Amino acid sequence: MDDLKRYGKKLAMRAMLFPLRILPVKKNRVFLINDLAYNYSDNPKFVADYLQKNYPGEFELVFGGDAPADPEVAKNIQFVKRNSLQYFVKAMTARVLLTNSGGFSYLPLRKKKQYVINTWHGGGAYKKCGIDMYVDTPYFRKDLKLSANQTSLFVSTGTRFSDVVSGSMLIPREVFWEVGMPRNDYLVRTDETLRQAVREKLGLKTDEKLILFAPTYRKPDDNYFKESIAISYGVDVDRVIAAMEKRFGGKWKFAFRFHPRVINREELPGGNCMDLSDYPDMQELLCAADAMINDFSSSMWDFMMTGRPSFLFAVDLEHYVATTQVYTPVSQWPFPQAVNNDQLEANILNFDEKVYQAACDRHYQDLGGNETGEATKLVCQRIYEQCQQ
Repeated sequence: MDDLKRYGKKLAMRAMLFPLRILPVKKNRVFLINDLAYNYSDNPKFVADYLQKNYPGEFELVFGGDAPADPEVAKNIQFVKRNSLQYFVKAMTARVLLTNSGGFSYLPLRKKKQYVINTWHGGGAYKKCGIDMYVDTPYFRKDLKLSANQTSLFVSTGTRFSDVVSGSMLIPREVFWEVGMPRNDYLVRTDETLRQAVREKLGLKTDEKLILFAPTYRKPDDNYFKESIAISYGVDVDRVIAAMEKRFGGKWKFAFRFHPRVINREELPGGNCMDLSDYPDMQELLCAADAMINDFSSSMWDFMMTGRPSFLFAVDLEHYVATTQVYTPVSQWPFPQAVNNDQLEANILNFDEKVYQAACDRHYQDLGGNETGEATKLVCQRIYEQCQQ
């Protein structure tokens, strides 16, 4: 029933917005949204930053969502309130639209005049999505088709990602473009200047190292239509810090970040923990971190590009495996796995760099990874080409 209501609402919205099709498409207008956190971050941010820096005056850049705290960061970008009349007018008249999630299924776009790019918000092939993850019903398929039929280009991190997402989101395989994600470019190439700038922003001293715990969200009863929640992650912060200092040396700080879809954030780990849930850019945190703890978030793919240690910790690992909520079996992931603090501590203390790197290289090849380090540049070139037509 939830899928029918969702589909019906989108049809109603498309009908209400249909009169806006009378407005002419503006050839240089680019409309971007972060459909995951509704702020200036993730792949849309990196594309917008590159466009304003490398194509000055070429585009009218419009971002649907909240402006960054520092206006200088995006001074050549117009920000419009999400779901406002201006939001819909700008979107319906943009030559190029770019999203990092489900698409613009609620907009009756003009396929021959408007070009839609989906960068998605995760790489590799981990958590299932679309009809593979949620109840496969006729109305949910129709819902997905609203987006699929309007998607011109889908940016991909590799062949395995393209194969599974094409089937689960009902998008033709030929639409996928395997160049990597824009947000991963400076993880692939390691931007030391940015890394140091972020560390200073976080208040880290030169002799301090950072381990970031960034678990994904959960859905109650595995129901897609219910609000995302946190679980009792159960990590022993002080124990992790002690193990990191013993194995890798130096002073370590522990930071925690909730997934942006989690609204109720009462499950913050105790102990000596920095809460970075409201830090606007996850990729900057990955750039700054010296090690990472994850569960099933695709950010483990992103962080793998840095070559730094990453550990898997999930108290509900068995449930995930039992319900087959991932494309690539957890046993094939290269990250040392733990379901309790004893195992996590042991994995840290016994960490072997050579074994880990070999496992990561093999995993990257198995998934057909193709993070070029130039995804932002290539996507922006495609946007420029489309706006010239």
